[in-house]
Amino acid sequence: MDLPSTFHFQGWNIRYKLAGSINTTALNQSQLKSLVFVHGTPWSSAVFQPVIKALLAKPSYQILIYDLPGYGQSQEFAPSAPSSTATTSPEIQLFQGDTSVKFQAKALAELLKHVQLDGKPDHAAPAVIAHDIAGTIVLRAHLLEACEFDTMMLVDANAVLPWGDGFYKLAREEPASFLRLPPRIFEAVVRAVIQSAVHDPSVLKTGWEDALARPWIGGEAGERQKSFVRQIAQADDGDVAEMLEGGFYGRVRCDVKIVWGEQDQWIPKNKVEDLIGRLNDQPERFAIEVFDWLTRFGSPGSLNTS
Repeated sequence: MDLPSTFHFQGWNIRYKLAGSINTTALNQSQLKSLVFVHGTPWSSAVFQPVIKALLAKPSYQILIYDLPGYGQSQEFAPSAPSSTATTSPEIQLFQGDTSVKFQAKALAELLKHVQLDGKPDHAAPAVIAHDIAGTIVLRAHLLEACEFDTMMLVDANAVLPWGDGFYKLAREEPASFLRLPPRIFEAVVRAVIQSAVHDPSVLKTGWEDALARPWIGGEAGERQKSFVRQIAQADDGDVAEMLEGGFYGRVRCDVKIVWGEQDQWIPKNKVEDLIGRLNDQPERFAIEVFDWLTRFGSPGSLNTS
């Protein structure tokens, strides 16, 4: 999925696409529904391609899609001055550019401001769909970077501790070792990580595995390999702990919908329940969901799914 536009932020060339408005000549701009997609790790905006394609077939959506700094098409880092890294750890100083969750939230806030979707006066407050670690990124952008959202959908969101399985913990402890892996061995690691995320391996045989692996393999001088290791090495538990210990999740200023797959291979149910509890979920919200569903049920042109 091509991301033709570039937003420059603290040395990163963040690639993005703002789509949909060109198809809305029959609509007043105020009628547009703005929607922002934020992917997780080790993914890219490609994970949202099917749903974005479906939404763009309708003329009422304005959609922002981008690759996080250090991911996908946003791996180019060209600082104008010496930059600081996410941490003073000697191992992590192997890398240029910050890809931590804390930094990603700042980058998202600035990008939304750039495209006038940060909910400030005269700017739209978009709906946001966040997957995996993007749950924490979006919550930080909202609670600590003052972005206003109309609503959030957190999909298999990784927003509480602990973070990462055995592989991720090892890569964070020994990033230099993973930088030295021969290219073909490294590619096998990337593909194994992707495979570990799915319950039904057959879905990867349709080209999805290649699409998801492509941003991390090949390239010149192992730069994509370095990018892959960097985003794991800079995943700082402190960025999540700050939110948890400060009770920030209970201060969310918009509706939040949690989507979780029963066969999720990475996020166990207890972590989802933990997040729901921290968001001050209330039983009466179920009644609201029922009334909303009944309002839409059977309406002309509706698509009823379960």
